[in-house]
Amino acid sequence: MKTEYIILKETTLNNNCPECYSTDGMILSFKQQRLKSKFLVKTKSNIVESINCNKCENQIFPGQWTTDIERVYDYHKKTITRQSGSLHFTKLFYILILLAIAIAAFLYTYLYRPDLLGI
Repeated sequence: MKTEYIILKETTLNNNCPECYSTDGMILSFKQQRLKSKFLVKTKSNIVESINCNKCENQIFPGQWTTDIERVYDYHKKTITRQSGSLHFTKLFYILILLAIAIAAFLYTYLYRPDLLGI
C-alpha cells in the first residue's frame, strides 16, 4: 500500500525556535494519512501534527514547545477542518467483482440449467 498525506493546513510561525532561537522559518503542519492500493483508498481519521524549523532543519517535538508555541498551536488546531475517515473502492475492484459474479452465473447455468444454454 502506498501512503500519502493530505495537507489540511500548513502555516508559518513567528515564534522563537527552541533550538536556534530564530523567529522565522518555523512551519506548523496538520496532515491526514491516506493509504492507496489497487483496490481501495482508505483515509484515516487521525491527524498528524508537526512543527519543523527550516533554519536549523530540526523537528520541534511537543516537549520542547514554549507556552507561546502551545497557544498558537491550539489556535490553529481549532481552525482546521478534518476529513472523516473513509474507505473507497477503485474501479478495478468493481470490475473484478462484476467479473466474478458473471463467471459464477455462467457456471451455475452450465452445471444446473444446461437447457437454458441449449446444451
